[in-house]
Amino acid sequence: MLAKSLKYVSVLIFVATLSIPAFAKSIERRITVEPQSITIVAGTTLKPGDYLFRVDGDKLVVEEINHKVVAQATGKWEPRDSKWDGDELVLGPNGNLQEVRMSGEKGTFIVSGS
Repeated sequence: MLAKSLKYVSVLIFVATLSIPAFAKSIERRITVEPQSITIVAGTTLKPGDYLFRVDGDKLVVEEINHKVVAQATGKWEPRDSKWDGDELVLGPNGNLQEVRMSGEKGTFIVSGS
């Protein structure tokens, strides 16, 4: 009886573990790349204009407003103490994207390999 109960509990835990990513939300914001800045995402230089920045788990996708994917990168969320008031792209000295800060989020997406 105990072995049978452990089997059911194990299956329940396994199914719950698989369903956790299904509850993770994709976060997206429309962010403007300004003409005076050079913005490079994973080797792709973005032209000035509006883009949709979407973070889904450890993946960043940058799309033009017509939904054409122009760049993709990997990274990770790092928690912060407070929520961001606005959207911001943090660039390195050479224009490589290092962080994406999204309004209302209590964390920042750190781009890998920046």
